[in-house]
Amino acid sequence: MHQRQCNGTTPGEKSEAERLFDRIGTGADHALRRPKDAKTDRQLRQLIAEANANGMDCIINLGSGYFRPGEDDEGAFEDYIAAERSRAREILRKASRMQQTFDRRYQ
Repeated sequence: MHQRQCNGTTPGEKSEAERLFDRIGTGADHALRRPKDAKTDRQLRQLIAEANANGMDCIINLGSGYFRPGEDDEGAFEDYIAAERSRAREILRKASRMQQTFDRRYQ
């Protein structure tokens, strides 16, 4: 009898999220839709985030699904990067304002 891992698979068996990750194609016309199952979706997003953060991959989602941008997707890639940078600036701006408020209140 095979022992199950915490993701519900047996050793050597791929999870549904891993199988979906392997199916992500190149080009917006080969986009893979997000899974309906919340747990699988969360696991897939984690796999994508790790691959992108480690410089191992470049996978984006502009609403049509996940894909690896190809040569014809330069505009889509630039839009995605602009949105990511905008989000990052907003997070830093919010953190700075929160720090200022905290410092005014307690110093």
